[in-house]
Amino acid sequence: MGNSISQMRTSSSSSRKSININRRHIPDDVILDILTRLPAKSVVRFRCVSRTWCSFTHDPFFASLHHARSLTRDNGSALLLSYPDPSSSSTSFSFFERKQGFRNLQISHVDQQYTHLSEIIRGILCINYRRSHRVDICNITTQETITLPRSTNIPIRSGAGVDFDIVYEPRYSFGFNSSTRDYKVLNICSITRYKLQVNPNNGLSTREVSQRTVEFEIFTIGCDRGAGSWRKIDPGYPYDQELHGLSCESVCADGVIHWRHRFFDQEILLAFDLKQEKFQIIQVPKEALEFHLMKQVKGCLVLMGHVISGYNRNKIVLWILEDRLNQIWMKENVVFPSHSPCLWPVGSFKTGLILLAQHGYADPAAWAAYYCDLETKNLCMIQVPELKSVKLPCGEAGKPSDVVLTEHAENLLSLTSNVYSSMQEEKVKQFAG
Repeated sequence: MGNSISQMRTSSSSSRKSININRRHIPDDVILDILTRLPAKSVVRFRCVSRTWCSFTHDPFFASLHHARSLTRDNGSALLLSYPDPSSSSTSFSFFERKQGFRNLQISHVDQQYTHLSEIIRGILCINYRRSHRVDICNITTQETITLPRSTNIPIRSGAGVDFDIVYEPRYSFGFNSSTRDYKVLNICSITRYKLQVNPNNGLSTREVSQRTVEFEIFTIGCDRGAGSWRKIDPGYPYDQELHGLSCESVCADGVIHWRHRFFDQEILLAFDLKQEKFQIIQVPKEALEFHLMKQVKGCLVLMGHVISGYNRNKIVLWILEDRLNQIWMKENVVFPSHSPCLWPVGSFKTGLILLAQHGYADPAAWAAYYCDLETKNLCMIQVPELKSVKLPCGEAGKPSDVVLTEHAENLLSLTSNVYSSMQEEKVKQFAG
């Protein structure tokens, strides 16, 4: 019996050695191909298998490939609904997946009144706390959050009355450069300097503006993750003078951040190329001057106007910036059936728009989502029954207020890890097809 047990141990040991030998011969390319096809939750668990697996699943190229495949994999993408929650003074995020239904993620420390949230780009969100000038970057998938170093354009104030004669107004915009796979935060800081004027008759002093300037700096998330620093840039005149008071609202499309701005008393579209780090002024068609709703569809910036007049109460006019460098716009009219509810664009999804409709103004929670394919002009309801159980804020005339409903795909990008495998970008690209 002792011999049989010894033989079993020997046989078991030989089997383990054989398995280990076979494991060593599994090509890294095959392991990479398999792991990039798995859900994010499974990939995170498999990081415990070995240091090698942990290393290349933290690689930004792996994260990029996994994200690309999540867009096409069944249940790899979901609808992401974000909306302010008045009851808790926070912003709530809800994911709708076909098999799992809604799962909620609430960023409870986001104060609506003094916080600005960027658009969500590839699952990454930029949060700007206006009072403290703190900037956080949050990965929606992993819920990892980092705080960026304090901007060099904003001095640390030690008490009341400090810098009374200087007012700093930073505006943070968030974007993604697909050619370098870098996320960047651009700070356009308006600086107003005042001088005190003393009335010789009564001795009272008043402040008058003596100078207004704008300073620029940029932070690259993809460069030395978690240990980067702000870098000053100088776009020169007229941007260092005329961008005072730029809006916080921006949209990133095809590696370019866009704003609506009044420039030399003219309504224009301002663009900042994240690769070249240069500004461009884009003229807006006259018909679209009043259109301030911006979205990104199929890599193009789209200006939208909602028309409600007479019987034609459901018409959306789209101006699509097809060629930014040559400033070529294309106009499209999207007319919905007369019996359809009043629809408001609140997000983008693949080749079209996501719209939100309120069925009956008496019930502020009775919302329904629709998808409009811009190629076929077909309109269909998105089956999200749980949407009616979410209490959404309602603005004027039933318009959804600060509500965003868009497509979300998992992103495993680590915001803090400095661990990189020996994997080359070309090796990752060969699987991307």
